[in-house]
Amino acid sequence: MAAGINSRGFAAYLGTLFGGAFNDNVFKLLLLCYASNLLGKDSAATKLYVPLAGALFVVPFLLFSSYAGYLADRFSKRSVMIGTKVAEVLIMLAGVFFFARHSVYWLLAILFVMGAQSAFFSPAKYGFMPETLPESQLSRGNGATQLFTFLAIILGSWAGGALAAWSGKNPHYAAWFCVAIAIAGLVMSFGITPTRPGNPTVRLQIDPFTPHLRTLLEMRRDRLLWLCLLANTFFWFLAALFQLTLLFLAKGTLGGDDSLVGYLQAAVALGIGAGCALAGLLSRDRIEYGMIIPGGLMTGLFCCLLGVFGANLAGAYICSAAMGFSAGFFQLPLVTAIQKRSPQRCRGRYLGAGNALDCISMMLASLVQWLLLKVLAFDARGVFVCAGLLTIAVVIYIARKAPTLWQRSLRLGR
Repeated sequence: MAAGINSRGFAAYLGTLFGGAFNDNVFKLLLLCYASNLLGKDSAATKLYVPLAGALFVVPFLLFSSYAGYLADRFSKRSVMIGTKVAEVLIMLAGVFFFARHSVYWLLAILFVMGAQSAFFSPAKYGFMPETLPESQLSRGNGATQLFTFLAIILGSWAGGALAAWSGKNPHYAAWFCVAIAIAGLVMSFGITPTRPGNPTVRLQIDPFTPHLRTLLEMRRDRLLWLCLLANTFFWFLAALFQLTLLFLAKGTLGGDDSLVGYLQAAVALGIGAGCALAGLLSRDRIEYGMIIPGGLMTGLFCCLLGVFGANLAGAYICSAAMGFSAGFFQLPLVTAIQKRSPQRCRGRYLGAGNALDCISMMLASLVQWLLLKVLAFDARGVFVCAGLLTIAVVIYIARKAPTLWQRSLRLGR
């Protein structure tokens, strides 16, 4: 049922996803900062722990996305979101327990379960908008969604770093803050606009991987949908690699503390949120594919510049924010196109398959970071230069495979 972006139900939806994204970033940064302090900032244990933590958070997207897609199609997406918020409260309570026991490795299990909760939330979150917003508001709705998501990342990154510095050797005090946010998000979720089940007759398949393969083969029939899916998957690879490497730039290259990690993550998140919001406004009542190529090229350029100027604090802030802003223009039309071009009867399944691909890309990011830092002995700045060059190469490949995107980009500049 259509409600519109100015409705109370959509506002409750934005508040619910804001709380979830905020909590994810507070908890993850609290854990990574605590672990790096406990294990040693530049120790071999930390260089293994950080990529492992990143991988464990995203593995559930591969394992559970087919089930999440099933739930999003079989039941009301509002009901699925409420259920995941109940789970979030329980997970945060378990996090308090293990922080209190200083069980740094058991907290990796909590991170895994957090990833599972996010995996079940995601198809319902993205599938909700095409069912409740008129088509003319879909790009602006996605712009608002991405803005609130990355505002949550901004505040969550700042709060995570600040809470880690404040709590010191007693991180469970800070973890209680995550419990309070989870409860507030659960209360907010009851105000989300009701939705009907997308396909009440769909059947659950126990095998978590075969449905993804079949779905991806279906999606390949729509060439533009397929390219947008792959480009969005690369966006999450880059985002994961950036987030994992930023800790080493802040604490190693710049010699900062836990707070600086949060501030730099907030800078890039602010850029992405602002970029997505402006891209949504400029798109008006359509999907503006012309933003994809220039947004991607600028993202790669500023990633390279971060590697070059990252030893200077001002340069690190400016390049991080500029990279994020460019990435917002790159990603917004991609996610909007995936929503719009996915059939309503199986939209949850399509979005779940996309989440599985995103998971693989983020696990690959953890592996790439480990290879560059540990095996090839690159520093954080070298990782950013490599990531930027790879981004430019990927965007050029997309432009060659879909010349219409380049043509739309040229018309955008007139």
